[in-house]
Order: sequence, then C-alpha cells, then structure tokens
Amino acid sequence: MVVLPYDPQKPSSPGTFAGRRNLLKAVENALETADRLHRGSALLLHGYRGSGKTSALRKIQAIARIRHGNAAVVEVPLRVPSSEEMLLRSISEAVQSQVESQPNLRRKVERALGSLTGLTVLGTGVERRISREAPAGGLLVVWNRILHTLRGLPLLCLCIDDAELLNAGEVGILKTIIESDSPVPLLVVVAGGPEILERLSRAGSSPILRAFSGAVFDIGQFDERETDEALRAPLRGLGTTTRWDSGAVHRLHHLTHGYPYLVQCFAAAAYRADTRVKESDVEAAIPAALSLAASWLDQELKNASDEDIRTFLKIAGLRKAEFRSSEVLALGVNSLYLGRLLAYGVLGRPARGKYELRVAPAVAYYQALRRGLTAS
Repeated sequence: MVVLPYDPQKPSSPGTFAGRRNLLKAVENALETADRLHRGSALLLHGYRGSGKTSALRKIQAIARIRHGNAAVVEVPLRVPSSEEMLLRSISEAVQSQVESQPNLRRKVERALGSLTGLTVLGTGVERRISREAPAGGLLVVWNRILHTLRGLPLLCLCIDDAELLNAGEVGILKTIIESDSPVPLLVVVAGGPEILERLSRAGSSPILRAFSGAVFDIGQFDERETDEALRAPLRGLGTTTRWDSGAVHRLHHLTHGYPYLVQCFAAAAYRADTRVKESDVEAAIPAALSLAASWLDQELKNASDEDIRTFLKIAGLRKAEFRSSEVLALGVNSLYLGRLLAYGVLGRPARGKYELRVAPAVAYYQALRRGLTAS
C-alpha cells in the first residue's frame, strides 16, 4: 500500500511542520518564561485561509506537551460567532475535558463550574447548560476558580482558533484572561484571519493588541527554503527514496508563491514514490494540482476581467518574483491592465522601475483554464 505523504485537506502534523522559525523561537521563550518566572505569555497568529494557522497551533501544543507532560493543553476552535458567555463556557469546558483523566482535579473543576447560578452540571459533567442571563463577570469568577484548581500544574496552554469570529466583547474577555494573575502559568495563543489584526489595530482596540507584547506573527507564505522543508519533512520515516530536485522545488515555489495550502496541492499532484521529482514533473502536474486546489483558487481574482488574467499569465511566464518595468513592457502588456493588476494586489511596486509578483501564478493558470484563455 502506497502512503501519500501530502494531504492538502489536513493540517500538517507536528512531526512534519515546516518553517516558522521565529514563531517557534517565541514559543520556546514563552515556555522558558513560564518555567523560570512562573509568568504567562500570549501570542497572536494571523494569516489568510490555507496559510497553516491550525498546523501552527497543533505544533505549539505538541511542544508544550513535550516540554511538560502534565501540562493542560487546550484548543478551542470557533466555528460560528458567539458571545462572551459562550466563549468562556467553551474555554472552561475544554479545560475540564483535559483534566478528566485526573479524577481529583476533575471533581474540583466540576464544583467550580457548578458553583455559579445559572450553570448546571449534569451527571458526569459532560453536559452543561448555561443561562442566557448569566453575566460575563460571573463567568470570569468561575474561570478564576478553575485556574485555582489547576494550581501546581507547570502550564496551561490555551489555543483559540478562527479568532476572526471573535466580537469586541470576546476579545476583551481574552485580554482579561491574558492579563489575569493566574496561579498557573498561561500560554495563550490566538490564531485568526487578517481581520483579527485589522480589528485589534484600530484606535479603540490598541490596548488589547498590546496584551500580546509584540508577539504577533504573520502566518503567511513560505520562503523557498521553507517550501523545500515542507516538501521533504513528510518523507521522513516513510522508507521512500523519493527526492525533490532543486529545480522542482524552485518551480513549485514560484507556482504556489509559498502559500502552504497550494504547496501541499502541487506536492500531492507531482509526488511519485521512490523516484526523483524533477522540474518537468512539477510542470506536468499543474492541471492535477489546479484541480486539487480548485475550491481555494476559485475565490481568487474571480472578479478580474479576461484581459486582466491574460496580462497576469504573461507576467507569470517570466518565472520571476521580481522584474523590471522594461521586462514587462517587452511582453506587450497594456499599461491599463498593469495598473489594474497593481490595484488588485497581484503586483507590487517596491521601487521605481521595478515590480514584484505578490499572488501565486497558480491563480492565473487556474482562472485561464476555467475561462479557456491563453496568454496570446
């Protein structure tokens, strides 16, 4: 049975996690602070869909467990918008779920949850109901009681995913949690789309952003070295002799622009067991990779005109991330459409007479295939 090492539909496992060195260094520093100073830390991760935020959260959780085998490690995914009360309830229940293997600690947490009017613990504590009238302040009292039941643990690692769904009140609750005087060191990691950073950067929210003490990380594109690492890491331990040529890595990185989801799609399409993957293999796999990534690519530049896409195709044909104005003009590109690509964010202009490509060429190839367009 052939084991496929690349799966675009699943977050990377902690063992195959690639890149993000600055983030991982910050996590190690936060754990060191918890050990030496018994003090908590907070990290904010932001990035577009498919950038690997969930993978990063799982890697952080794995590091925390390796560092402290008896740490309480909690992940709270936010699937839909909620309220301050529901956020605190979700966090509290997730903490209880983590300590259920420790009977004495479990009973303490259940008593803390059941001590608030409006919060009912049924049976074993698996099912709970909360009154809509229960005030956020009351729930914070319960949260503080839960923290005190965890006294003596080396760490409580709390990870919030899909944080772009948080409303202003919930963000305020998180700030309160981050800045609370907790008897157990807290590592709070919040991950969300770019909206979360924009919201916290507004004048009224800037004190909340300061709660992260500058530990804000853009989980965005891989550089080429990180793309190489993302291709090689899943092969370890499989017993395969598959290798990626440097030319294949370079072409795949250019096609995907290092977007982690696209890297996985192109890797899955080009992969062959026990062989050397060459640049020509990546080129041949483009149609299959575009099909794998269709749901992601379909949302990109869908409002662009056909001529916008043709212009993008011509520029993608340069196979460069940066180029001079003279190179673009030599393609016969109309300046009107060049301006439109600048407005769409497909191109950037870092200096006079220079351009940089900011969107993956795979987007141009997908839209061209979908519309039946060619560069000519």
